[in-house]
Amino acid sequence: MPGGHLNTVLTHIRQWAGAPAAGEPGDGRLLERFLARRDQAAFAEIVQRHGAMVQGVCRRVLRDAHEADDAFQATFLVLVRKAKSIVRQESLGSWLYGVAYRVSLRARAQADRRRAQSPEVDDVIAPEACAGNTDHDLRPVLDEEINRLPERFRQPVVLCYFEGKPYEEAARQLGWPAGTVASRLARAREVLRKRLTRRGVALASSFPAALLADQRVSAQLLENTVRAAYHYAAGPAAAAGNIPAPVAALAEGTVHAMFVHKLKIAAV
Repeated sequence: MPGGHLNTVLTHIRQWAGAPAAGEPGDGRLLERFLARRDQAAFAEIVQRHGAMVQGVCRRVLRDAHEADDAFQATFLVLVRKAKSIVRQESLGSWLYGVAYRVSLRARAQADRRRAQSPEVDDVIAPEACAGNTDHDLRPVLDEEINRLPERFRQPVVLCYFEGKPYEEAARQLGWPAGTVASRLARAREVLRKRLTRRGVALASSFPAALLADQRVSAQLLENTVRAAYHYAAGPAAAAGNIPAPVAALAEGTVHAMFVHKLKIAAV
């Protein structure tokens, strides 16, 4: 895509706000456009549409805002690399949730190793690390358990609780009756309640509101992510020097881990 077109897309990003309007193309259609002709406007719409959910996962898992931003960008670079292999494109939000969680765990492990080697750095970043990350006992455990849910339960949880969609909209996107969405959400809550109780954590009745309380993604982070995806999709030569090294390393490490996991499943 010519650089002028990219700049036009980035200009539109700065003007975006709120949820996508009714009648806009679904995730599957946007992915098809991206795969068919590397339509960066379509990819930018995906980032804008699911960005707040992805950011929420990254910030809850990680303890530093800058590390969370790196994990955010890496999540969408993994999407660039793996878009062709996503079987159920209508479940893109749930897929991105799982990738964001895996990327964030990898980033946290790397950060923990760095801090173990340089303990004095921990004192410097600790105040910022905790900023905006409340409910420390619940949130990390909750994300871990949501990630373990069967896909049929995690899909409506991501759509309704993380992205704030009403039952009817989630049902339309998933191709389910609205009653199925409601019943699976109720079942998911019950599964989560039992699992968290076993771990000594109470699931508050207000937990969906707490998940939706994460701040909207900044236009700058959206712009940086779309720009990085543009270079990443163009190949290694274009990516070199245009994507921050920690972001590229996180994306490549996660893609490799997903490949190894797939091989293990196939072997079993």
